[in-house]
Amino acid sequence: MDRDLVGRVTGAGALALIPIAGAAFYLADVPGLLGVLAGGGLALGNFGWLSTGSRRALALFSARRVHPLWLLSLGLRHLVLFAALGILLWSGHVHPLGVLVGLSVLPPVLIAQGLRAVARNP
Repeated sequence: MDRDLVGRVTGAGALALIPIAGAAFYLADVPGLLGVLAGGGLALGNFGWLSTGSRRALALFSARRVHPLWLLSLGLRHLVLFAALGILLWSGHVHPLGVLVGLSVLPPVLIAQGLRAVARNP
């Protein structure tokens, strides 16, 4: 993945979280605000980790040297993400719908930034 695209998606996603978090605070008070910010942080952090991992995997495959620990790191990313999500929901400090809204910020931002990148470079 292009680092410029990853940076634009992360920045635009963080900016998109601000008004959504404000609306969540208005509707569900502090747990809603924290849920949106935590879910958005998880989504954007996972996206950054995924882009870094894909760059490293591409380098390993192009050099034709695949290490077994690389497969372990793929599973570790999922395990960390699910553990963080479970801890967030188990703690009771965040609203579950707020977390869901925060997690769902990434797909439309990623699509919009991807379409912008394609429109710039036809």
